[in-house]
Amino acid sequence: MEKYEQKLFQATQECYEIAEREREKGLDFSSEIEIPRAEDLAGRTEKLLVDYLDGLEIAENIRKTLEETNKDRETTAIKMSIYVAQTLLKLEKDRETCADVALRVGLAILTEAVLVAPLEGIARSRILNNVDGSEFLSIYFTGPIRAAGGTGQALAVLIADMIRRELGIGRYVPTTPEVERVKEEFGLYRIGLQYKPTPDEIDRIVRACPVMINGESTERVECAGYARVRNIDDSRVRGGVLLVIGEGLCLKAPKLRKHTERLGVTGWDFITEFANRSSGSEEVSYWIDGGKIWLSSNLNEKFIQEANKLEGIWNSNKNAWGFTLDKQNKILKIAENIYEIKPKLRSNRIEKIWKYMKDIIAGRPVLGDPSAPGGFRLRYGRSRNSGLAAGAINPVSMYALDDFLTIGTQMKIERPGKATAVTPCDEIEGPWLLLNDGRFSRIDTESKWDKIKHDVLSIWDAGEILLGYGEFLENNKSLVPAGYGMDRWASELIKNLDSETKLTIFSNIMGISRNEFPEGLPTLFSSLGNIWANRFRSMKPDWNQTVEISKQFKTSLCPPFNLWWKDLPLEWVSSLDDLMKDAIIEKNELGKNILRFKGASKNWNKDNIPNAGCEISVDVIPGHLHNISDSINGKGVLEDNHRIIHGIIKSSLMVLGIEHLHEGQDILAISGWEALLDGLGYSTENLQESIKPRKVLDINEHCIERIRRLRIAYELISKEELRLSELNERKRVVKIKAETEARQQGMGISETVEIGKKAMLEIKDVGPEDTDKLSNAEALIEEHECLNSLWLVKKCSQLRIEDGAGTRIGCRMGRPEKAAPREMKPAAHAIFPLGTHGGPQKLMGVAAAQENLRINLGSRKCTTCGELSPSIICTSIDSSGNICGGYTIQVESENMTNKFANKRNISIKTVHLKRDLENARINLGLERLPSKIKGMKELSTKSKIPEPLEKGILRAKYNLPVFRDGTIRYDMSDVPLTHFTPLEINTSHEKLVELGYTHDIYGMPLNSNSQLIELFPQDFVVSKNGMEFFNRVANFIDDLLERYYNTERFYCINDLEDLVGQLIIGLAPHTSGGVLGRIIGWSDTSGGYAHPLFHAAKRRNCDGDEDCIMLLMDGLLNFSRQLLPNRRGGLMDAPLVLTTRLNPFEIDKEALNVDAAWNYSSEFYEAADKMYHPKELEEKMGTITSRLKEGQFVALRGLGFTHGTQNISNGPELSSYKTLETMRDKMNGQLALGHRLRSVDVSRVASTVVRSHFLPDLRGNLLAFTRQKVRCTKCGHSYRRMPLAGKCISKIKFEGKGIRKYGQNYSRNDDSQQFCGGGLALTVSQGAVRKYIEITKHVIETYGVDHYTKQNVEWLVSSTDSLFNNDKSKQLSLSDFF
Repeated sequence: MEKYEQKLFQATQECYEIAEREREKGLDFSSEIEIPRAEDLAGRTEKLLVDYLDGLEIAENIRKTLEETNKDRETTAIKMSIYVAQTLLKLEKDRETCADVALRVGLAILTEAVLVAPLEGIARSRILNNVDGSEFLSIYFTGPIRAAGGTGQALAVLIADMIRRELGIGRYVPTTPEVERVKEEFGLYRIGLQYKPTPDEIDRIVRACPVMINGESTERVECAGYARVRNIDDSRVRGGVLLVIGEGLCLKAPKLRKHTERLGVTGWDFITEFANRSSGSEEVSYWIDGGKIWLSSNLNEKFIQEANKLEGIWNSNKNAWGFTLDKQNKILKIAENIYEIKPKLRSNRIEKIWKYMKDIIAGRPVLGDPSAPGGFRLRYGRSRNSGLAAGAINPVSMYALDDFLTIGTQMKIERPGKATAVTPCDEIEGPWLLLNDGRFSRIDTESKWDKIKHDVLSIWDAGEILLGYGEFLENNKSLVPAGYGMDRWASELIKNLDSETKLTIFSNIMGISRNEFPEGLPTLFSSLGNIWANRFRSMKPDWNQTVEISKQFKTSLCPPFNLWWKDLPLEWVSSLDDLMKDAIIEKNELGKNILRFKGASKNWNKDNIPNAGCEISVDVIPGHLHNISDSINGKGVLEDNHRIIHGIIKSSLMVLGIEHLHEGQDILAISGWEALLDGLGYSTENLQESIKPRKVLDINEHCIERIRRLRIAYELISKEELRLSELNERKRVVKIKAETEARQQGMGISETVEIGKKAMLEIKDVGPEDTDKLSNAEALIEEHECLNSLWLVKKCSQLRIEDGAGTRIGCRMGRPEKAAPREMKPAAHAIFPLGTHGGPQKLMGVAAAQENLRINLGSRKCTTCGELSPSIICTSIDSSGNICGGYTIQVESENMTNKFANKRNISIKTVHLKRDLENARINLGLERLPSKIKGMKELSTKSKIPEPLEKGILRAKYNLPVFRDGTIRYDMSDVPLTHFTPLEINTSHEKLVELGYTHDIYGMPLNSNSQLIELFPQDFVVSKNGMEFFNRVANFIDDLLERYYNTERFYCINDLEDLVGQLIIGLAPHTSGGVLGRIIGWSDTSGGYAHPLFHAAKRRNCDGDEDCIMLLMDGLLNFSRQLLPNRRGGLMDAPLVLTTRLNPFEIDKEALNVDAAWNYSSEFYEAADKMYHPKELEEKMGTITSRLKEGQFVALRGLGFTHGTQNISNGPELSSYKTLETMRDKMNGQLALGHRLRSVDVSRVASTVVRSHFLPDLRGNLLAFTRQKVRCTKCGHSYRRMPLAGKCISKIKFEGKGIRKYGQNYSRNDDSQQFCGGGLALTVSQGAVRKYIEITKHVIETYGVDHYTKQNVEWLVSSTDSLFNNDKSKQLSLSDFF
């Protein structure tokens, strides 16, 4: 690591020295490099806020404070804010400045000095007066404060309070209108908030907060009730205020309370109320675990006192109190008395989360309904190319899902987070597919997929999705059970094979030599543990070996014998058991036992599967005649439509995940069927050819009794639901009556609501007839819904049986992957304004044909001739007719404020573009100018000074788009990577040795392209799509150095491998700090592969977003702050500071939760079965956080991974969403795939797409059409109404050649007017309104939607037709009325 960091430092130093030398020549906006370097948080903070600190040096103090607080950034932020306020006050700065700068310093430390929040999230800080004349501090928050996150927003308010105390400023005492104004703004705010507080909560916060949470107006919507309020600037909604209160103070109250209590800050008691509300649910629940009873609820002071008396233990990870079991009855009674509700046994149901299904986008398919059978099955672990929110699936799953998913594609997922980026891992299971000939099997390899891809009838199961423990920890979500697979089987073996004797017994069972295993006993730790785990995971024991291992070492059945028993309806079991006795055991051509079900596929036909939007129509159910029990819950039998389509034998085999095929009218079960026999009470000993299974246990009596008890339980629950429904209806009627009477008496809204609540409370709930019976019924139903047929199998089998499917993860496609140059809209080569002179494409050649242009530009003063010039190099002409060519500097005014002086310097100026282009060509030594040089319409910068034309000409030469800050960028989807092989990144091992990769992960010298290497934290693997692009960028930089700066070339690219080893800047859009990186290779994907810590240093995770990279020399030479937009948020997405060295102590904590272990222990899987919170296991799990305790370098190197993959680029090249051309094609692809997926209700998807995409689009376009403006096609001027002249009547600003050339003088008193006269066009066309109507009709006709949605569409289409069609009366005949 030290050698690596030294290499980076030397290469960076070389780039900076070259750039500094060239900048000093005066050919740029500034003679200094405008991207300062920083090695740590302290340096970044000081350099990011250099314009505010006014020379105050704080970096060293930040470093000392970080050491004193043990790297606690939050405490450091508070202490440094107070220090800065004190220091500035001593320097005789005014208190407003002290408060403003100190708050920005604190916020910068909280956000790692990478985000834009310290610069743009706070507009200003002011000292205002309360009604009584006392002072208070008002903080003006703006929209970009969102980037700081909820914790940063909340702590900013706390820091502001600490600062005001230090400066002797009083508390804020709001007036009622100020409080009501905030309430009104929350009601009007339409942008999504994570939490929207109630009016009472808003009232409590605003009145109790010691500083005023103020802000700039960010929305167009205006308040009507409290428009003009003291201390608030105008009537528009202030988004920053709502973000800080809703997502900051309310949501992050527990964290804020921790700091206020630790620091002993008074006046923050109100935050405790919100912390208590968020620390538990409204109901009181309990559960038994670890020999204790645990009770969870909202914190209550009285309960806390009682809990302490009973020697209860508070566990913050469980968010519950623990008591010994002998105190169970007593504590439950106490809780019931205090909370006035009987504690409930905590449910073990896995909650379905529907949030990701909102706003489904047309053309992006749903891949699984929430927790639906057939969706992705959860598998715990991290591959070498996943983590930090990125998940992995088998590449075959990508292909089977019609290529909609590929590497870098975003998936919106049900749990644990909101989204994930897709990466490949071929060590996990692929999809289970039903083929046209009836064969049902799992496809794990691309070679097998290629053979059957045209014969897929249905995607029965999507395969596995690999998600790490760290993802659940980061998202604060409880673990959920995973299916019992080879991972858990291997971990349990490693735990139990704790002696050589046991290892020998295991070797004998498997029929392999002890010498084939590594030396020593199995271990879970280090890369050796990975070798042991991989050895066990790769084994394929037969049935007898699996049973013997299970008996000897207490393991469950491993694949393929770990059947999906939870999916099998209990109602099917008796009929399935009756038909099993006729099955016959045979041997296939390979000598392997198979199970034949005679006549089980009779009448089966692939056409039995109905078309999309059609009902099931099967004349005869395939296979044998059978009867199944009536539905247990009265709502229909799960999966019963598949029984009708495929018959009970085939559907049962598919539901359980048993591979089989058809032979004539028979079904042959190929593997896993022995577990089916065992589960249904048949003997599996001495299985021989041509015999029928032997029954040893009658499971029917257990099954029938279970169904009987369940039906009684469901009946009890149904009665209770009816009773509660009637009770709630009575309460509702009473409430409405009471509120109506109150309103008639003229009472206010709050009084009316209170009266309604009191009336409801008067109706008492007497409770169920028998509480214990109801509780037992609920427990029985929950057990059934969690286990289904697994309960029966566990009860009847003598072996340990665990479910093989585990938790399903619902998901849908999000954003497609991206690897493309960053372009402005419209794209430009030069940051040079052309106004309306360049035509639609803003071409300089077109503009130059007009000779002299009149453009709105700023002024700089020439250091040679003293004249004002609108460019960096003076273009003034002396008396001899020569161009000055001197260096210009920014104009400063001593007598006026900078703001006023800047306005005065900006004016309409004459630009001799043709002459300037020719001079630039000569300066560059080019024979001719590029045919197309694209400029911009206008500059949005503060100074209105364009960049040198030479830079734009050279970019046009290489066809490179420029971004608004003068840099050239390339966007790629963020993908994590910790280990790679030279072959995967298209770089030779010899080149990698030069870059410092001398050994592989096993300590062997690097001498092969197939060896596995650990990635250095600041190295980057670029998408191969960008290879040619960066080659052009490097040539552009070399030309710029040679032709513009008259110095030596730097990159000297002869072949594409020359770019390997070059330095880059990585930058995320919402930040203001870049991260230094190094190119080491090229991947055959659309993703940008980098270390999780590199992505985190940019304040990004890998959930499907994309970031940019740029060559370091490009940023150093061409980036300028003076090119940034002069608006709120203009400093975003700009490398205002460069982090040159990654320190894991100072990056976003999400990266520290990334898994770094080689294996998961068996204890982890047991905890997942019990749905523990991940924090309860944090000390035992190998995350980067645990490694950080051993030192900084340990956290950066030696990371482990649980699953490998053959190639990180395996999978489709592009998502189908990008290759399908029309929206109709995308929509057909989306719904056709949904129809083939067992886990998707395609009709619901169709309805949702129409409701959430097409209908809002149609409504919006209809509204836009009625409100549209008329635009001139020549000058771009727009009109609310069509001018009577029928053409553009805007006045010309005397642009172009100028009338003075023709001897005319323009004055204000001149009566003559010149008008544009251009043609007029509508801004919203009929086609734009109607564009989705035909697609919507097609979706409704083909896939079917609900009746409400269909009527909604018909009504809107009718409204559209009425708008555009001729409504004149038509001749009717009598037949039209009949």
